[in-house]
Amino acid sequence: MEALICRELGDPTLPISDSSPLRLSSDHPIPELSSPTSVRIRVRATSLNYANYLQILGKYQEKFPLPFIPGSDYSGVVESVGSGVRKFKVGDRVCSLALVGSFAALIVAEERDL
Repeated sequence: MEALICRELGDPTLPISDSSPLRLSSDHPIPELSSPTSVRIRVRATSLNYANYLQILGKYQEKFPLPFIPGSDYSGVVESVGSGVRKFKVGDRVCSLALVGSFAALIVAEERDL
């Protein structure tokens, strides 16, 4: 799966290279459904905002363990659902907000958060 990974804290405005804190991965593991009410979404759109910038700089109020996938709000299409999911099915369009993780092809969220 493709994902933009923050490997180390630093200036996210640097071009992606060996000196950049960001790396584009084409073989990041596909996120597993973490509970019966989890939903895996194929991300179709996500935003880039000031909070993401601060996260990568390491100046955001919440600190995430490295490496992490930045990104917060997103929309996409349901790819798979846990056995307890009742409100959504594969192919449904959804949107949500996450602390991190939307700068990836796939993200997992709880049904109640969609």
